[in-house]
Amino acid sequence: MNALENNRGKFVSGEQLAEDFKVTRAAVWKAIQSLRKEGHKIKAITNKGYRLERFSDVLTKEGITANLKSGTKISEVLCFDTINSTNTYAKNLALSGAKRGTLIAANHQTQGRGRSGHSFESPAGTGLYMTLILRPEIEMSKFQMITIADAVAVCKAIEDLSGGIIEGLKIKWVNDVFLRGKKITGILTEAITNFENGEIESVITGIGINVSTKKFQGNLSETAGAIFEHDEILFGRDELCARVADYIMDMAENLNDPEMIKSYRERSMLTGKNITYMKNNESHSAKVEGIDDLGGLEIINDKGEREILRSGEVFMVREHEK
Repeated sequence: MNALENNRGKFVSGEQLAEDFKVTRAAVWKAIQSLRKEGHKIKAITNKGYRLERFSDVLTKEGITANLKSGTKISEVLCFDTINSTNTYAKNLALSGAKRGTLIAANHQTQGRGRSGHSFESPAGTGLYMTLILRPEIEMSKFQMITIADAVAVCKAIEDLSGGIIEGLKIKWVNDVFLRGKKITGILTEAITNFENGEIESVITGIGINVSTKKFQGNLSETAGAIFEHDEILFGRDELCARVADYIMDMAENLNDPEMIKSYRERSMLTGKNITYMKNNESHSAKVEGIDDLGGLEIINDKGEREILRSGEVFMVREHEK
């Protein structure tokens, strides 16, 4: 698989593959057939060889690794066809001493997790579910900036890989990415702290992206969308995973970079909008003024007072609901 991945879009002769791996041509053909059964799109032409097609969208460790940038800060890539939760798996790895920059990706989650104990629907073959283990030296007051970095990374990666064709990506504070008015990405960031000194030892940051999902369960069909809603696949999940991971690793090292919060503000879908939010188990209404330097939501509450929201869930009020 590495040989084809490293030459994606180009033909590699069966003779060369047989020679490189010291196997027979028949063994090469058998391996190609096995890869096809897994879903890889491989073209075979006599006297030319085998070519892994540009949009053979099967998520693999080899595919992700091949698309990481030169000098990447990703230390290890783990890729699963099915997993319970990439965040749960990553948390166990982090507690066992896994390196900073360990990336866990999956084609399918059976127990995908969202914020506030919600589940995250994770169908096979159409989404990207990934988690990074970070070990940033930050105080708890800046913890939310990791989620800010994640959201910006997803937007920038999609814009990059689509060559600017996909535009209009918006971020709903604090952790959801929207496209065409529907949620395409959810983010769950968790901290592992040292109980003795209260310092953050590691951060587990998980991202679920609906890449080409067309069917959602229940009411999700009204609110959830995907990057590609039809058949116009512009890039593969392995490319997206690598690009998002590289962006996060770079931004996590400089959470004070004003360009990052600027990018987040530019994509904010709540600024200037009316919202409702919960405080002390009561619902309140407010108008959003902006995003502060630590990622907090600046609002004018229903009493006319300026307030900063640091956590919680907010809901945008539709025009007809005012």
